[in-house]
Amino acid sequence: MEIDNYNLWVSLSTRKWDRKPSRDEVGKLVFNRVLTDVYGFADAIADGYCYAPIFKDATLTMKNKTDDNFCYSSFISIDIDHSSINMTDMLKQLEYKPTIAYTTCSNTDTDCGYRLVYCFEDRIESNEEYYNYTLSIINSNNIQRYDTRSLKASQYYNGNGIGNVELVINNNIYNKKDFIKYYKDYYNINNNKSVNENHILSTPYNMNLNDTFENKQFEEDYWNMRIEDILSKYVYIYPNLEHTPLPTVDADTPYIMFPSDYVEIRRYWTKKVEGRAIKLKDGMGRRHKLFMNGIIRRKINNNISFDNLLYNLLYELYNYISNYNAENIIGKKELYDIAIGVMKEDISKYNFNNKRKFIVNREYCIKYSMTANQVKNIAAKQLRSNNIGELYNLTKTDKENIEIMKANGLEVSLSTLKRWRKENGITKYQKCQ
Repeated sequence: MEIDNYNLWVSLSTRKWDRKPSRDEVGKLVFNRVLTDVYGFADAIADGYCYAPIFKDATLTMKNKTDDNFCYSSFISIDIDHSSINMTDMLKQLEYKPTIAYTTCSNTDTDCGYRLVYCFEDRIESNEEYYNYTLSIINSNNIQRYDTRSLKASQYYNGNGIGNVELVINNNIYNKKDFIKYYKDYYNINNNKSVNENHILSTPYNMNLNDTFENKQFEEDYWNMRIEDILSKYVYIYPNLEHTPLPTVDADTPYIMFPSDYVEIRRYWTKKVEGRAIKLKDGMGRRHKLFMNGIIRRKINNNISFDNLLYNLLYELYNYISNYNAENIIGKKELYDIAIGVMKEDISKYNFNNKRKFIVNREYCIKYSMTANQVKNIAAKQLRSNNIGELYNLTKTDKENIEIMKANGLEVSLSTLKRWRKENGITKYQKCQ
């Protein structure tokens, strides 16, 4: 794409600086979203404005400029500090020239400092993707010295308004595909020693994985679209399996019995009247829990397709896993690998014991205007009565019946049994003739 046809959104500071802002001043920075072109972006840098990617808040402060709030970026800025190579010589040796290059406030003839800004026509939409594309650019250009803070999507950058800036603009607007030859899952390679360092991250442009997808459109969307957009598009195609299907009962039955093989997805909840699920944070075994989550979903439906399973895991990751720490992000490729592992696993060795016998029928609550606890007591009483009735022997004494019930795992007191007999019109045991 030609730069004359290109515009981008960027967060620019509300004030410009004719010097490098102090630490206290940096903490008070405020940014607004601005739609501009490359020349406007470069002019803002040369005027001393600070800049950053786009975050969830239209008016951005340093307090909410976090990995959690990162939305997307149309550029990658690589910070070169304390280099013996000046910017002019560096630009000559780069295979992929930056869209904008400028010297920083701290640049000197012997201690060179500058930034290489690469503008993209497609958005970079996650912390992990930003990390990976930054390293792809660095490795494709064989850049040996750079500030590692450039790898963070939530990083902000100072312009240079002190009057001595060297500014270079190139007619280069990049596409993600331009760096696909160098693109690896650098984040997980650097943070997970089990990852094969020669592995190329799978993308729509470079698929070296087993063809496990059934729906080719879903496959393409999985690698290309934002997670929330995937979840929205396929919400009516791939059911979210939360538990084993329950039997259907009418509104006059206060309880629904759990099947003997019942399993469900269990989550952590806050102790509030209106509870909400707690998102699992880094250090809480997120990857293992996602794997077990997949196993449970296969237990729920052993014929679940790979696409449906992957969609369910994507739903789980988005809604119940905290995934904003750029130091340890679970990306799409890793989630894909987890799904592969789940599909290959022998699920017969996993047993999930459900100690609950029934659940309150909400339709009963609605019909009779009762609370769940009220209906729970009614249901428990009915089920206990049914259990006694199944074991009660008219030819035995109360004490003999209590022993029979105890042997079958049902603890019943003498007073309870007498009350049950009275409620069911059984006033005396019948002797054998």
